[in-house]
Amino acid sequence: MANFELWIEILSLTKALFDAIKSGLDIAESYQRHKQEEDTIREAQRVSEMFTTYSEAELKDILRRLEDCRDRFIQQGSGQDRARCICSVLNEVMIGNGGQLPLIDDWGNIYRQLNCGYFLNAN
Repeated sequence: MANFELWIEILSLTKALFDAIKSGLDIAESYQRHKQEEDTIREAQRVSEMFTTYSEAELKDILRRLEDCRDRFIQQGSGQDRARCICSVLNEVMIGNGGQLPLIDDWGNIYRQLNCGYFLNAN
């Protein structure tokens, strides 16, 4: 359970980045909203208890990569560049999980809507 704080950050930022890609919503506002949503808090609690195989270092690396995406979104980026960035994070998580995207929050839906398999196969 020690990783709840990291999970809430990861889940909230993933959703905020997706919102920015799909709807053009402000990342900071979306991030704050998701961080306070009951469903995001519940999911962070669930995954912090269920996915104990993720080390703190691995979670920090996922968060750092998402933060890098956020920073790139702010500085530049077309829709496809933005999708490629978040997809690279989800694809790395999937590869590290034996080729299956873990059942975490709305990651499967995000993965499909952004067509992340295309970016995996393009590399």
